[in-house]
Amino acid sequence: MVQRRKHNRYRLEVPVIFSWKGAQEIRQQGAGLTHDLSVSGAFIFATAPPPLNSKIELNAYLPSRSAARPLRIRTQGQVVRLERARGRHRAGFAIAAEPFVVRRGGEYR
Repeated sequence: MVQRRKHNRYRLEVPVIFSWKGAQEIRQQGAGLTHDLSVSGAFIFATAPPPLNSKIELNAYLPSRSAARPLRIRTQGQVVRLERARGRHRAGFAIAAEPFVVRRGGEYR
């Protein structure tokens, strides 16, 4: 099998909040859990994913073991693949993303 990915993917399960504009440009929001991340994309487990080709904003928080606030990962991207739940496989979607921005974060905003 030929590897087409340009960047390494890292298996990392962290909660995410994502949003996109739906019908009549109304902002929609969903939540999920990352399956993996790379510098140019991610796969998100979500029972209610955004539509294919949607432009989304994604926020993920990496928990901190210290008293410091968690790291917030933020990016924008486009939904490039949807996967339905099959057997033990959960439903989710893949995004092609702009470079991630990582900051010390607080709440989901």
